[in-house]
Amino acid sequence: MANHQKNEANEMKKGEVVVVMVPFPAQGHLNQLLQLSRLISSYSYTYNFLNFIATQHQFKELNSGNIYNTCKSIEGCYVDLLEGLEIYGGKKKHWALGPFNPVTKMTTTPLRTNDNNKSKNPRHRCLEWLDKQAPMSVLFVSFGTTTPLTGEQIKELAIGLEQSKQKFIWVLRDADKGDVFSSSSSGEGRRAQLPEGYEERVGGRGVGLVVRDWAPQLEILGHSSTGGFMSHCGWNSCLESISMGVPIAAWPMHSDQPRNTVLVSQVLKVGLVVRDWDQREQLVAASTIEKKVRRLMASRERDATRKRAAELGVTIRRSMDEAYPFLLPAEIPKELPSMEGCFTFEILNFSTHQYEFAKTAAGDLYNTCRLTEGTYLDLLANELMNGSKRQWAIGPFNSATTYRHKNSNSPDRYLEWLDKQAPHSVVYISFGTSVSLSDKQIRELAIGLEQRKDRRTKLPQGYEERVEAMGQGMVVGDWAPQQGILGHLVTGGLMSHCGWNPCMESITMGVPIAAWPMHSDQPWNCLLVTQILKVGLVVREWEHREELVTSSTIEKARRRLMTS
Repeated sequence: MANHQKNEANEMKKGEVVVVMVPFPAQGHLNQLLQLSRLISSYSYTYNFLNFIATQHQFKELNSGNIYNTCKSIEGCYVDLLEGLEIYGGKKKHWALGPFNPVTKMTTTPLRTNDNNKSKNPRHRCLEWLDKQAPMSVLFVSFGTTTPLTGEQIKELAIGLEQSKQKFIWVLRDADKGDVFSSSSSGEGRRAQLPEGYEERVGGRGVGLVVRDWAPQLEILGHSSTGGFMSHCGWNSCLESISMGVPIAAWPMHSDQPRNTVLVSQVLKVGLVVRDWDQREQLVAASTIEKKVRRLMASRERDATRKRAAELGVTIRRSMDEAYPFLLPAEIPKELPSMEGCFTFEILNFSTHQYEFAKTAAGDLYNTCRLTEGTYLDLLANELMNGSKRQWAIGPFNSATTYRHKNSNSPDRYLEWLDKQAPHSVVYISFGTSVSLSDKQIRELAIGLEQRKDRRTKLPQGYEERVEAMGQGMVVGDWAPQQGILGHLVTGGLMSHCGWNPCMESITMGVPIAAWPMHSDQPWNCLLVTQILKVGLVVREWEHREELVTSSTIEKARRRLMTS
C-alpha cells in the first residue's frame, strides 16, 4: 500500500501543475489568478490531503453553496467572480461570513476584574509584558502548530530577531507532533534549542519574550502594543491579523499559505514576504530576517503598510456591525405553543450536551433570512447572546427557481401531470418522513380531499385509481421532487407538517401553507407561518394534537386555502 501511494505521488509530481479544487478561501485579483496557478503544485500538499480533496467532489453536487471565512472587504473581487460561475451545471450560493474571530482591539490598560475572576482566568504573562511596551512597538512571531522550523533555522531566526533591535514575542512551541510533513512516525516531541543564554539575555534586557507553550494569539494581535506579525500565513492567522489592523511578515510553509502570502503582500499590500515560496528549500539567513523585521517595524515603508493595514482593519470591523432593515412589522408573540410533546427525551438530552460546545462557537448559522425572521435574529443578537455571538441568517438553502414549463431534464411523471393543470389549482400534501399518520387519520384525510374538486398530490389506499382516472389527483407512494412541485406554476398550496425545510421551500416559492404540526419545532413554525408572516392557515391546532382531524375539517381548510 505504501509503495502504491508513493508511486502515485511520484506520478503527480511529473506534471508541472496540479489543478485542485480546494475548500480554502481563494485569493487574488482577476489578473493575478494565472500567476497563482504556478503555486498549486504537488509539493504544497501531502498525498493524503490531495486524495481527500478528490473524494469530496461527489458531495459538491449536492450542496446549496459554500461558506467562506472571509469578507468582501478582503476578497470581494473573487467572491463576485465565484457568484457568476456555473458549477456542476448550475449556480451555487457563496456566503462570505468572516471573519469568525472576535475583532475587538485592546488598549494597553488591562480590563478590571474582581479577585474571583482573576483567580479563575488569570491573564497570560505575555499580555502583562505587552502592557509595559510602547504602542505598535512589538513584533509577534508564531508559525502555527503543523510544521516546525529546523534547528538550524531556529538559530538563524533567533539571531535575526535580536540583531533587528526590535521588541518581540516569539511563540516557540516545544512539540512537533503536528508536523504534516515529518518523516518521523514516532510522535515524539522535541524541545527547540536556542543559542546559549538567549532567552535570559533578551528577557533581561526587556527586548523579547520567548513563549514555549500556548499563547493567546488573538489577544496579542489585538493589543495596542503589537505592531507586526511574523507568520506562516495560515488563513486563520491572516484573518486575525488583518481584522486587528496588524501588518504581516509572511513566511509560508505549505497548503494554502503561499496563496495567502500573495493576497497579503501583493493584493492587499498589508505585509511583506520573508521567504519566497520558490525558495522554500533554502535556509533564511539571520541577516535577511533582520532586514525584513526592520522593514516591517522601523522603515519608511512601515508607515504606509501600517496605514493600509489599519484602514482595512477598521473597514472589516465596521462591516461586521452593518444593520439590515427588517421590512415586515412582526411582533414577538406573547404566548408560545407548549413544549409538551414536541421533543423526545433523547433529543432534549442531546441538546443539553451541546451547550458545552456552543460556548466555543463564533456564532450560529441559520437557514432563514431577515425578511422572514429578522425580529428574532435581533433578539438573539442583542438580548439572549448579549452581543457576544454573531448570528448569520444565510437561507434559504433551497433553490429559488420556479418551474413555469415542463423541465425536459426531469421526466418525473408528477411534473408531467402538473404541466397539464391550471395555474395555482393544485395543493401539494406531504408530511415529511419522521411521523406517519394513523390509518384512521389517513382515511379522514382522503375523504376530506376527495370531497373537493381541487387538485392535490399524495393520498391513501383504495381510491388511487379512481381519483387519477378522474384527473382529480395523484397519489405518490415513493419519493417526489418536492422543490420541483412547489416551484411549479400550477401549485397553489402546500398542506404540511411545517418542518422548517418545507416551510422555507414553500415560502421561497410563494406558496401558501396549510399547517398541520406534528412535533419538534413545527408548532413554532406553524405560529410563524400563520400569525406572523400570515402566509398560511392552521389545519389542526397544537393543543388538539391528540384528536382526530375529521374529513369535514380538512375540507374546510382546503376550501379556505384554495378557493375562498
